[in-house]
Amino acid sequence: MNIFDVWPLVLMSLKDAWVLNWGELVYRQETQVIRTAAFLAAVFFAVLLIKRWRNKKNRDWGSNSHYLTGLVINNRHGHGITYKLVRGFTWILVFSSLCFLGVALADPVMVFTNTTEQIESREIIYIKDVSASNGFHLPNSKVARGELAKETLDRIVLKRRERMDRAAYIVFGTQSEIWSGFTTNYESLAFSVLMSPIAIAPATAQVMWGENFVLKKGQFVEHDNGGKTNLHLGLESAIYLFDRKSSPKIVEELKRDPNAQMRSVVIITDGAADVDPEPQLEELHKMRVIPYLVFIDLDRTIERMLFGENSIQVKLPDRLLMMIRRYGGQYFLAKDRQSVDRISEELDKLQSMKIAKLVNTKEEDVYFIPLAVAFLFAIAATTVRFLSLLMWRTV
Repeated sequence: MNIFDVWPLVLMSLKDAWVLNWGELVYRQETQVIRTAAFLAAVFFAVLLIKRWRNKKNRDWGSNSHYLTGLVINNRHGHGITYKLVRGFTWILVFSSLCFLGVALADPVMVFTNTTEQIESREIIYIKDVSASNGFHLPNSKVARGELAKETLDRIVLKRRERMDRAAYIVFGTQSEIWSGFTTNYESLAFSVLMSPIAIAPATAQVMWGENFVLKKGQFVEHDNGGKTNLHLGLESAIYLFDRKSSPKIVEELKRDPNAQMRSVVIITDGAADVDPEPQLEELHKMRVIPYLVFIDLDRTIERMLFGENSIQVKLPDRLLMMIRRYGGQYFLAKDRQSVDRISEELDKLQSMKIAKLVNTKEEDVYFIPLAVAFLFAIAATTVRFLSLLMWRTV
């Protein structure tokens, strides 16, 4: 590569230098800047002393037989003002070149940090019923209740994909199980919902309930103790997550503002619970959790036929609706295609906080810019020095 090949790179570096914010440079070798500056200062003063010594020696020998054309004041054989200005400018160029060279040796970089405002809010726990009754068919249909429940939850989670909720996922039947702790990752939550069972029922479910149970082998998880609908256990798991795994920022905000509402549970169930869940709903109310209920099927025909008109499975759904309203929530019907939008709108009414979250930090080398500037100053100093030699004449 010859010197002419360097010019395009130098020009490109100068364009970058014009828009570069020099005040934001970060040096990987910061101490190198100080060492370089000290070294340059030492060299400068050493050269200055040597030059003064040489000038004194020349005067002692009477060798002033040349002078520079220009303004010579009261000294025919002395250096003119033009000479002094040119030589001084040359030294300035040399010093500037060395300074930029020192900056380049310090390995400067520009650090770009991208940040985004992330909503740290709306702690939502989705609680889905996977009891054996979810294998029962919907009225006048061969579709299982659990299939509609899963579809509804999928749509709610997808609807809130961009909301950055801290969401968790719990399933309940005879037992309760946390399938996902609090997360803001939509893909993680959606995967948990996808992999969770539609229903947990005894292996003999089709024999026990006949044509009422429409799920086939492989569509539900077989378990001998999978027949009950213990919503209260699902709510107990939600209480645990809010108490032990809640965001410290949200906990702090709730303590600071007694009227703040930043938590919710979304319960998706067919309503045929075996145990009254009001104690758990009352505890959640004390924690300022807003309950929302999505009913899969309000028709109790199958429950009446299997358990009797006065059974808790038949009576509790109506009581559950009243409890949800009593503790500040609302209920929706899964069959209503507008329910998902209305649920999401209600969740959006919960308060939120914004925090700055570090997304990406990138370092970009810019050592070539001060190196290019140092190169130009060096070329300029050499040129000026060469031109100054043409201004001497003998007398």
